[in-house]
Amino acid sequence: MHPEQQESPKTLDPSAVRQFLTMNPDFFVQHSDVLPRLHIPHETGGAISLIEKQVSVLRGKCHRLESSLRDLINVARENERLHMRLHRLIQDIISADSLERLVTISQESLIENFKADDVRLFLTSPEESTGSGDKAFTRQLCNNHFTMSSKDPLFDMFSKNFSEGETFCGPLSDEQRALLCTGCETELASAAVIPLQYNGSQGVLVMGSSDPTRFATGKGVMFLNQLGEVLSRRVQSFSIAEQNAPVQEPHNNAMEAEELANV
Repeated sequence: MHPEQQESPKTLDPSAVRQFLTMNPDFFVQHSDVLPRLHIPHETGGAISLIEKQVSVLRGKCHRLESSLRDLINVARENERLHMRLHRLIQDIISADSLERLVTISQESLIENFKADDVRLFLTSPEESTGSGDKAFTRQLCNNHFTMSSKDPLFDMFSKNFSEGETFCGPLSDEQRALLCTGCETELASAAVIPLQYNGSQGVLVMGSSDPTRFATGKGVMFLNQLGEVLSRRVQSFSIAEQNAPVQEPHNNAMEAEELANV
């Protein structure tokens, strides 16, 4: 077999490395990135030379930068996956043909793809948007979401988030838990409260988790804010459609029977 066709050994012994470096004295000039990873003894007795100290500092800095770079890459990859999941959810939200379907799609996706243990939607009652009087604080379960009045304490409790259009993330106080988590099967240790507002306050989307770090204070909320903006407009479109729906006259079976008898 020709020497050039022989497979290179998987491991090199010290003599082979020495021979290679001897034959390639400019190797470290061409591959200077290898130097910070090498441990080269520098005999100075019991003292540490300035050069050795500088190399040690640079080597530590190199390791820290590499670790930070790996963390940034992991965060970027996770954000990319999160963006793709959010994109698919928004497509489903836009395609929903009813408010009930919209809520169901949102709840299922947020629980399955966004690691939430409980998802709840609170919306102001449609009758209030027509200006039908001053209602007291009421709340009721309507299909798969809650309806509430404009005097619901939720609006005062998260007034800052509504005014700034920002999602709240963090642990819930006892008062917040009493308002948001009544009947929850899971003890929620952290939550994301997304204000829904478009042409006025509309409601609140709540994502809760038993993991205290899942929606911890300081988490990025850019994607959640975008989700809230899309949901707000879609909910508003269903509210307008419901208000503008023609009122059907009640069916009079007795009158219809009489007309058929006269035929």
